[in-house]
Amino acid sequence: MKGMFGFSIVEFVRKRKRSQWISKGFKSKIIQLSNGISLHCWVLQIKNNPYIVKNKRRALLLIHGFGTDGLFGWDTQICALGKHFDLLIPDLIFFGNSTTTSSQRSEIFQAECMKSMVEYLGVESVIVVGHSYGGFVAFWMAHNYPNVVRRLVIVSSAICMTPSTNNTLLKKMGSSDIKDVLLPNNSGDIRKAMNITFYKKSWLPTCIYEDFLQTMGGNREKKAELLDAIVIGSENSNLLPTVNQDVLIVWGEKDRTFGLEQAFLLQRHIGEKAQLAVIKECGHVPQLEKPTELNETLLNFLLLDG
Repeated sequence: MKGMFGFSIVEFVRKRKRSQWISKGFKSKIIQLSNGISLHCWVLQIKNNPYIVKNKRRALLLIHGFGTDGLFGWDTQICALGKHFDLLIPDLIFFGNSTTTSSQRSEIFQAECMKSMVEYLGVESVIVVGHSYGGFVAFWMAHNYPNVVRRLVIVSSAICMTPSTNNTLLKKMGSSDIKDVLLPNNSGDIRKAMNITFYKKSWLPTCIYEDFLQTMGGNREKKAELLDAIVIGSENSNLLPTVNQDVLIVWGEKDRTFGLEQAFLLQRHIGEKAQLAVIKECGHVPQLEKPTELNETLLNFLLLDG
């Protein structure tokens, strides 16, 4: 369905963002890996770029959450972070322009794909930032590939969740299945999900939600398989491992998707290598709700890594 003026506003915004990213030195790359894996990744180009700081740069991998892609997920971070880091901003499998013919669906598989992509690009090590579902992927990257991941940032991601963690969220949504929340199939459900996700209620008209669903709602069945395959918090998962890297945990004070108690659980689980930053008057998506505060928080942590 198109917007009220006969065209897709969401697609218009996407094209505009793509042009802006390219003007800032990014290149859109399709990376073909084994097992039928095709990953799309935005890669910041260094040469003749006025936005960068001329010093020794490290690679920063930004992993988006469920329901978005790299372009929409990290648009408000690229200027601040791109001044100091080489940026790798991929689409996870079945989001954006990434796909696979493999039958694997877990976040551990997504982490393996990210690691293979980093190696393909010739990058020896990365600092990884993951939001929500992307935080699950980032956590497994750090645990399984410690020689690749030098530091870790977890944003609004309930790594310590249990099978009952989502019950409060489901009750608020009037649903019994998390797929109804993360894979809404009508504008009303999207509005409800947005009003829980963000601290301030959405003002967007219904036509925008319908447009968003039409533009960003593809691969619904495959994404449902991703949710079914999540290892973290599942009934049959093994004891949650930990990581040895320095970790920054970032959480919105008013997160109603994963409450702030999940941040404290994760901090205790990781131990002394973890520090927690809480962003006030912020819900589940600080990169959109409080981008300036998030960028400052990230840089305060990331620039300490010499």
